[in-house]
Amino acid sequence: MKIETMIQQAGLPLLIFAVCMYYGIRLLVTQDAALIRGRDKKPLKDEKAYARGGGKIILFLGAGTLLMTVLSFINIYAAVGELVLCIVIMGIAWKRLADRYEK
Repeated sequence: MKIETMIQQAGLPLLIFAVCMYYGIRLLVTQDAALIRGRDKKPLKDEKAYARGGGKIILFLGAGTLLMTVLSFINIYAAVGELVLCIVIMGIAWKRLADRYEK
């Protein structure tokens, strides 16, 4: 497999990985929940804990995207299955996070 083909195949997943890492790390560092919630939402019980939890969840999705990129070179069905599983886990974790910290 040529390096050009590998870059074409992995370009979008690596971009998604970079965006997830940026927002996950930014949430963990700034602890500003308005970054992901918007300014017009109702207040949270603990904004800093919500931002930390959200940052960890987004970092998890970024790691899942990176793993999907690697798996896509081995077996495309395994890559898609792994990403779907990561999205389901992220959805459940985000719902629990919202239930815990939203008033």
